[in-house]
Amino acid sequence: MKLYYDNDDCDAQLKRTFAAAYSGAADLGEVLVAASRAAAGDAGDWYRKWSDAAGRAEALAKAAEGHRESTRGAWLRAMEYWRQAIFYIRGDLDDARLQAGWRGHRAAFRAALKLMPYAATIAEIPLGAGKMTGYLLRQPGPAMARPTIILFPGFDSTAESAYSETAWMALARGMNVFQFEGPGQGGMLYEQRIPMRPDFEAVLTPAVDWLLAQEGVDPATLVLVGRSLGGYLAPRGAAHEHRLAALVCDPGQYEFVSRVRKMILPKFLPAAWGEAAWDRIAASDPVADDLLEQALKLPAMQEMLAPRMATMGAKTVGDFLRMQAGYTLEGHAGLIKCPTLVVDCEGDFASQSDMLYAALACEKKLVKLSADSGAGGHCAGMGQQVWAGAVFPWIADTLAWRR
Repeated sequence: MKLYYDNDDCDAQLKRTFAAAYSGAADLGEVLVAASRAAAGDAGDWYRKWSDAAGRAEALAKAAEGHRESTRGAWLRAMEYWRQAIFYIRGDLDDARLQAGWRGHRAAFRAALKLMPYAATIAEIPLGAGKMTGYLLRQPGPAMARPTIILFPGFDSTAESAYSETAWMALARGMNVFQFEGPGQGGMLYEQRIPMRPDFEAVLTPAVDWLLAQEGVDPATLVLVGRSLGGYLAPRGAAHEHRLAALVCDPGQYEFVSRVRKMILPKFLPAAWGEAAWDRIAASDPVADDLLEQALKLPAMQEMLAPRMATMGAKTVGDFLRMQAGYTLEGHAGLIKCPTLVVDCEGDFASQSDMLYAALACEKKLVKLSADSGAGGHCAGMGQQVWAGAVFPWIADTLAWRR
């Protein structure tokens, strides 16, 4: 369903910012003004117009200083507009605009964080040579046993944007939230230059260790929620981290090689190669690699591949595709022990929910949200209230928890 742009991808990104309005991180009037000025398909213009919107929100925040609600809201909107500004320039980690936008995004969230009605703790969790940034938001008042929802970004989000994407839903229902980022996400990628890794179990466990050492965290009610690429990362982590009380995946994702076979190889490799095309890629065949490298000369493929290659630390298209083989739940999904909810939104391009659901051996439930419900598309699109209404009652019932 078209919102504004004829360009489907730009329209989808605009819908993400519209959905941020639920959390107070977007004003629909401001968003429409920015959309009317930003040229779809022009990454430079997109950055300029959305960074202008972020700057205006920052100015409003500073002008309202001393007025808690107005200042907090303006900083949250600046956070989201900075996230939108850098979306199409993530392929070059040295791009000064990316670095400025990313820092503006984090600074705006932290300015808003100081004004939120929650007890907030900023985490810096060691992981190898780097550190993972996280935010624990607890309900105000005396510490008590409450569910803690663990959130982390997908392929293109940050620990900070988890607030407007999902955290607000849990906080509004009296739960605590721990939102953090791992390799290939947010500051670990843009600042520390640490690329993504498929073995999310190595990322999740130190995060849970840190979380359980904090005051007011009930170890019996930890719930891991993975959205977008988190629909793969979360079950991969949960397969080996058994201190979780429940798991939510939206959409369920199982393996990535089939997408490579379907979406990329037929466009750039000879049809006569057939099923052998992937075998040649896996074997680093130089002819195949050279043909794939030509993809980066096409603007549409450059736009799609460059940020993904940067996220995974790949120098060539062939290397990027070979990395996909490591992203699989084969041999892992059956190890998940906690009750698991798999969400499948009609029309979600990334969905392998049925495949993941079939591989689970734990207590499980599959929820399908239709386009007619308003929650169609990737991660329910603009139907976030519909999504929350399907997910959070399941979490509460699974934990036998009432506010």
